[in-house]
Amino acid sequence: MAPLNINFDRYQGFIFDLDGTLIDSMPYHIRAWQQVANEHGFSITPDFIYDRGGCSSHNIVLDMQKEGNDVGDVNAFVQRKVQLYREHIQEVPLFDSIFAILKQAHERGAKTAIGTGTQRKNAVDILAIHQISHLVDVIVSADDVTAHKPDPMTYLEACRQMGCPVEACLVVEDGKPGIQAAAAAHMDCLVVDRGQFVQLNKG
Repeated sequence: MAPLNINFDRYQGFIFDLDGTLIDSMPYHIRAWQQVANEHGFSITPDFIYDRGGCSSHNIVLDMQKEGNDVGDVNAFVQRKVQLYREHIQEVPLFDSIFAILKQAHERGAKTAIGTGTQRKNAVDILAIHQISHLVDVIVSADDVTAHKPDPMTYLEACRQMGCPVEACLVVEDGKPGIQAAAAAHMDCLVVDRGQFVQLNKG
């Protein structure tokens, strides 16, 4: 499954980013972001969103605003995007290779968490849709922290709730802000790209 030789058994806790890491949702997010941007009279590229994987929706809209785009009311922009994404949430698939890590960790008694920049209801619903809620001990979402990735708060809070020391936890991430957050938390990070293992960054 992996080109990297990773001893997953050495970790007591696993923290999975959600969008683009555990679930193949980025095409759905991009489509929703682009539609709302078009409704506001401007366009964005897929790379604009990929580069901000793991960021909160609010901060993504602020970045659009910083580039000179008229986003109108930021909260309304975010709510419209969330509405469009959730219309297709039932269609979003898992990445099988990443799900296998989650399942195996749970089966051997390790703690598991979702550490995501999305809203809690999206994380809860995705786990329910795929009938895997019982495999996840902790969810730390954008609603649960005051500082978002690349700040390490999401991952540090997940460690705290799991009751695992930082050095015994592995972050699984695809987005640049999330990878930076793992480094700031001094946590090992398995970098993935569309379900493929890329590299293991040591904390």
